[in-house]
Amino acid sequence: MTEETRTTTRTPRFEPARASDPAVVAVEERQRVLLSRLEEGRRAEAALHAERLRLLAEFAETADELAALLHPDRVTEARDMQRRSMTAEVAVALNVSERFVTAETCDAETITALPTTLNALARGDISRQHVHKLVTHLNTLPAETWEAFEAAVLPLAVQLNPARFDNLARRMRERLHPDSLTIRARQAREERSAWISEDRDGMAHLHLYAGAEDILAIDSRLHHHARALAAEPDETRMIPQLRADTAVDLLLGTSAATGGAAVELVVTVPATTLAGVAEEPGELSGYGPVDPDTARRLAAAAPAFTRVLTRPDTGEIVSVGRASYRLPAALRRRLRVEDERCRFPGCNRRAITADADHTTAWQDGGSTTRDNLAHLCRRHHRVKHATDWDVTQDPDRTLTWTSPLGRTTTTRPPQRDLADAALRARAILTRAQDSDRPTTPDRENPPPPISDNSLPRTSNPDPDNGPALTARGRGVLARIRTPRPLPERTPF
Repeated sequence: MTEETRTTTRTPRFEPARASDPAVVAVEERQRVLLSRLEEGRRAEAALHAERLRLLAEFAETADELAALLHPDRVTEARDMQRRSMTAEVAVALNVSERFVTAETCDAETITALPTTLNALARGDISRQHVHKLVTHLNTLPAETWEAFEAAVLPLAVQLNPARFDNLARRMRERLHPDSLTIRARQAREERSAWISEDRDGMAHLHLYAGAEDILAIDSRLHHHARALAAEPDETRMIPQLRADTAVDLLLGTSAATGGAAVELVVTVPATTLAGVAEEPGELSGYGPVDPDTARRLAAAAPAFTRVLTRPDTGEIVSVGRASYRLPAALRRRLRVEDERCRFPGCNRRAITADADHTTAWQDGGSTTRDNLAHLCRRHHRVKHATDWDVTQDPDRTLTWTSPLGRTTTTRPPQRDLADAALRARAILTRAQDSDRPTTPDRENPPPPISDNSLPRTSNPDPDNGPALTARGRGVLARIRTPRPLPERTPF
């Protein structure tokens, strides 16, 4: 979901008379000043973090240099000890843990190899949280894909908050990884586990690391159970409490309703994958890519999962499974597939737990159509209707939000951002030449920095007319689908 912010002035929708009240005007002007200072502070914090990463990377280099100077006969062993000493030195000086210093040094050494990203951080275009998430994904990719990954996701980091950015960066990482998702999923499942951690006041946490489809199904079941219990007239517990109590009851076998709640998840599968003639990954709504075997298994598990068939070359929806022929239900399913999350700026709550809201209210003449509906979580649904937040929707389902202070932000369905990111990655990989172009970032001759926060939302490279693709990048490029925009007419 793309988020671009600018400031405008407007008349409040609620209580218009207050705009002429000098006291109200003074308070709102003070709010604008405070918000501006907060933004300045964010940029300054990012610049300081960029400098900190540069210093840490240089400190690590000095440790390596010292190891080579003092012990030229056993550099590897000496390097390890010098690194440990450096880590302890920095941890004591900054009054932080050595584990924290080790993690930051890892980020620093990676990010200084990506000057475009480092410059974006120094200007305050992105935050330290964005950088950490980008590096976390980058370090799981081979070096020859780093430049393409950076080009694909850095504009998203400028436009999205860290949680939304992490979601799309993870999915882009799956497209760029040269190893089969089937192999990686099989290896990851070997690490499944459950464990507990203690907390205060007689409480503890239960952690479960398992397949994404199982975790999302559990989450959906807890959600439906909790909603059903909350509807009881004498129920006083809040939804989070009901979810926790339901999980305990189901695991311990003490619940009177152990299995009646419907589980509704959406799996998107290329038609050729479902037919068994291709191995394109599927998409699990609310999570991201899943390996082909899992996608086929989930598609066969209807009605627990809603099956969405797509064209493998474009990602265009060609069929949506349905439990009935009523248009509202089918439209609701399609909107969930497209939106994935709450469409309020910065919100990362899943669409399956959100409300399908009329952008222009029904009583104001709004229609129940795809281009007048968008998912809003319960919190932001109330914000839209009970405060001075305004929203309009374009035919391509881009939402334009205007805050009470006049700041305008746009949000788009995630698949449109992924399509743009895929085009950027394809352009980088297609231009790469084994003979005359390095496949890893060039620290001496970095590409020009991002100029400002007004990055174009859409790239239109023409990879078909570019230089020949490298042998190393051909397999990666084959995995990058660039879906066309969804058709305006509902295909079901």
